[in-house]
Amino acid sequence: MSNSNVLHNQNVQWRQVWSLVALDLAIVISWIAYHKYQPELLKQFRFDQFKFQLALVQGLILFATPPIAGWFADRARRKGSGHLPVVTVGINFVSMIFMVVAVTIWTNPSGLVRLMFPLMIVLWLVFMNIFHSPAISTLEMFVPTEKLPQVMAIFAVITDVAASLEPSIIDLISIFGAPVTFAVGGVLVFGSGIWLQRTLRSFEPIGEDASVQEGSETAIKKSRFDVVIIVGLFLGLATMFFFELFPQMTEQKLSFLSADGFKGSYFTSALIAFSAVLSYPLSLWAQRFSVVKAAWAGGIGFVITLLMILTTSGNIALIGFVLYPVFFAIMSVTFLPIAFVSLSSRQKVLGVGLFFSGIQLASSVVEAMQAGGFL
Repeated sequence: MSNSNVLHNQNVQWRQVWSLVALDLAIVISWIAYHKYQPELLKQFRFDQFKFQLALVQGLILFATPPIAGWFADRARRKGSGHLPVVTVGINFVSMIFMVVAVTIWTNPSGLVRLMFPLMIVLWLVFMNIFHSPAISTLEMFVPTEKLPQVMAIFAVITDVAASLEPSIIDLISIFGAPVTFAVGGVLVFGSGIWLQRTLRSFEPIGEDASVQEGSETAIKKSRFDVVIIVGLFLGLATMFFFELFPQMTEQKLSFLSADGFKGSYFTSALIAFSAVLSYPLSLWAQRFSVVKAAWAGGIGFVITLLMILTTSGNIALIGFVLYPVFFAIMSVTFLPIAFVSLSSRQKVLGVGLFFSGIQLASSVVEAMQAGGFL
């Protein structure tokens, strides 16, 4: 390999990264819109009595679809088709279903079309998860392994900022209404998807896929799916507490602040924003220090701060809440890079799918329990 190629391989291809960030942001906004309008739409179409069953189906789809899509994407890549067929199919169907849902809500139909509404939701969930893992798995094709934490920090910043602004985003989409919101969601996913597809066609991989030959040492490396699943489950557990349970937990554990007009949802949003601010500097620290050691520090710190929150109240719990975003940020920027290096090139997308399945499991269980009135 020439010196120029070596230097090229050390650089992040930012055009591809930003197109993937845009797609990820479109997905985050779509999820916020979905969670905002799902209860209202189920009631509008007279399916609100099935919200628990829908939550169970949603959890199953979020858990099962990513690795299945990853398996097909890996097969397509080995046959020379790359990731694009799976990504393209998923993006096109999600955009189409968004538009169909928008028209359906606007016309408020009855009869057979009304009965098709739960099926449209299920199809939307399936296709939303078909392309996400294959798209994210392309990161290693244009980001050197040692710089993955830095790039993952950008994704963490985008996701956390969007989550911290969720109340404002919900207020904004409430102004437009459900039909316009779903139509805009379809346009966002389709537009960002087209951008990603064009950038993927206009570059040559700089990562592992650029040089792996069938039968090479890298190609036959055994995937550590146990590591991938464990880090996914751990990050999913941390995400579930942070995004799903913290609003209620902060009000319970920090009741001494209630007299000052304290609201758990706003405090949680501030903590999430704090985590977003910390993500990038902590990613640079992880690159210099050690990604593996930083991941261990993040995981152990998460357990300690969570125990401080669960077992105490008052000032000690407050310290736990304030420190939690620090360790969550470390986990956010190091766990996916660890998953990447634990996978062989032949099973890369399958492994990323398993990672996202692990992330979704805890939140899906909690959402199903909430829908069933158990929480």
